Amino acid sequence: MKLFVLRIICLVVSVLFPLKKKKVFFKAYHGLRYACNPRFISEKLHEMAPDYEIVWSFKDASKIDDFPSYARMVKSGGFRECIEMFTSKVCVFNAGIIIPCKRKGQFFLDTWHGDRAFKKVDESADEKNTLADAYRIMDVVLSGSDYADNVYHDAMKFSGEILHCGTPRNDVFFGDSSARLQNVRKKLNITADCVLTFAPTFRGICNGVAELNFSDFLDKLEARTGKSWNVLVRQHYKVKVSDSWNKDCRIINASGYPEMQDILLASDIVISDYSSLVGDFVLLNRPVFLYVPDLEEYKAGRGLYFDIEKSPFWYARTESDLFEKILNVDENLAKKNCRDILDFYGHVCEKGTASEQVCRWILGKV
Repeated sequence: MKLFVLRIICLVVSVLFPLKKKKVFFKAYHGLRYACNPRFISEKLHEMAPDYEIVWSFKDASKIDDFPSYARMVKSGGFRECIEMFTSKVCVFNAGIIIPCKRKGQFFLDTWHGDRAFKKVDESADEKNTLADAYRIMDVVLSGSDYADNVYHDAMKFSGEILHCGTPRNDVFFGDSSARLQNVRKKLNITADCVLTFAPTFRGICNGVAELNFSDFLDKLEARTGKSWNVLVRQHYKVKVSDSWNKDCRIINASGYPEMQDILLASDIVISDYSSLVGDFVLLNRPVFLYVPDLEEYKAGRGLYFDIEKSPFWYARTESDLFEKILNVDENLAKKNCRDILDFYGHVCEKGTASEQVCRWILGKV
């Protein structure tokens, strides 16, 4: 019924309102955040074409920080959002949203949010449709590797244009990022010399992955390196941060921080599990570790695109093994490991120009 109503609204808007050639509509994570690839495209578009009208859709505008004055907000799910979307020349998404139609002359672009994903993605966010249903209407998708192409073809059944430009949100890893890094450290109240980030994926249960004893480990890490350390914990928004972590001032809850790439930029070491963020972090040539105590269970349940045990990724199944590997990490070997991981994904084309290339594609449609 909802999709049927959307078709009717699209038809009505097409009759009553003109298509605005210099208007672009953005929506990230189904309206939850001003973040990820759409954010970086939006900001670059304003830089390259300041006369363009930029509209963002959010479920709750009161939760959105750092929103620029040159853009407008609209509430997700209402008739006004439909008017804004169906009068925009280009619409940019990042999460396989189901839209049954578009008007003549419109272009839909989806950036996805995990170019080098681990876990299988077949269902859409509503779990009632497949991602193939969402990507059937898209004109173009972004890719940063051969691996991403295969996911688009296999999981999304996408047969349209693939723009091989890299990942816009990763552009911050290239060039001078000192000012941005300083701002991130200030916002997150990072006071230590070094940062270790723990960012596990969502497992569909409220408690998430078993908590790690970071306090004792930090004591050992500081003694081994002779430097002070902070741990940034980046949990899924449905998972509560452990109370024990809150008792140690060196451990910072970064779960509410909107932009993951900023956290990666500030990190010296990252621990994750089945998240595509590790495929981004290796661009910085810094050590990354997978903590996978539930590997067999996860493979049997959600499923993975590749066998972690046969991949270049450094992984651990136990806390003691994980912490031991981090304490003994060799910087040169870590850099080589990052290169091996990028080679594993095949023709990774991240050069820091993805946002610009996407905007040139957008501007070329006018």
